[in-house]
Amino acid sequence: MKVWILQWKRKAASLIIVSILAFLTGLFIKAPRALEHYILKQWEESAAQVDVIIGYKGSPIQIVASTLYRLENPTGNIPESSYSFWRSHPLVELATPVALGDNVEGHPLVGTDSTYYQWFQMPLKIGRYPENSGEVIVDVDLANQLEIKVGSSLISAHGSDSRGESHDHPLTVVGIVEASRNVDKAALFTLPQTYWSLHHSAEHSYTSVMLKLKSKSAMLMLSNVINNRANEQGAFPVFIFGQLQKQWQPTIDLAGRWSWIIAFAVILLFIAYITSLFNAERNTIAFLQNHRRSRSWIFIQVFGNVLLLTFVGFVFAEWAIKVVIGVQPVLQEILVMLFTLITAVSLLWIKLKKS
Repeated sequence: MKVWILQWKRKAASLIIVSILAFLTGLFIKAPRALEHYILKQWEESAAQVDVIIGYKGSPIQIVASTLYRLENPTGNIPESSYSFWRSHPLVELATPVALGDNVEGHPLVGTDSTYYQWFQMPLKIGRYPENSGEVIVDVDLANQLEIKVGSSLISAHGSDSRGESHDHPLTVVGIVEASRNVDKAALFTLPQTYWSLHHSAEHSYTSVMLKLKSKSAMLMLSNVINNRANEQGAFPVFIFGQLQKQWQPTIDLAGRWSWIIAFAVILLFIAYITSLFNAERNTIAFLQNHRRSRSWIFIQVFGNVLLLTFVGFVFAEWAIKVVIGVQPVLQEILVMLFTLITAVSLLWIKLKKS
């Protein structure tokens, strides 16, 4: 144990580099699957939650991208009567209106009702949900970023750019929530009535209506109904996502292959660095050999810190990817990490045996 302590005193920088390299190696080993998960899985989960999105006639991709992910401008507005029609349709279990078009400091302002917060799992942390026009709620992380709290006053602006024309009426924060989707963490939420008030709209309208159907077979039955309705476009998120995935998959596969190539290069770099530590410990090894210590004892005393820090770096990489991106550990990646560690240990042992 005294040798371990002496190593920390003499070569703390080298040992810290070992842990950092082990952490980076673990990240790169998990990078291919983490990349695909980040690009596809979260989008797929959101798309699977909504059966149909009704918007103004136009591009179905644009309707899905604007409503679910706030990546596009809406195709237009549909009247309140459209929402009433779909809310009372016998095939529809749940209809949630969405109003878009304004922002608060560059973050989308989403007008919707209380069903949205249950649908997309946005439990209340502090305060309450909006009940009146002009009231907003925000995710706890965004609230910290904007340095706002319950009771804070905010000003919204037209469009998606914070430099747009500001509205005259301030908004009041009445609640802080914990959003589950990243896109909801970056938005503020209010009632559709807020939009009508801010824009002095005599005719109430929405940019889209999200539908959850009573059965999946109803998706086929609704197509004819949607086609017969003037100025309305039905977008089916799962189908849209399937089309996009086919277009993205070759690029994702190529990125995955390059990720594995980079990961392999990092693994070789890590193994080379670990084995190079042997040369720096020659004097310590020779001293212990002169004192008739066994080879196993010398190996543990001289390289025990290195092996422990390698293990810690790999475990921390697993934890970081799981917490940040939500990728669970798989056997293949654990085996690659284990192979990397065994290879480094074997090379060190061979060098020690030859010394």
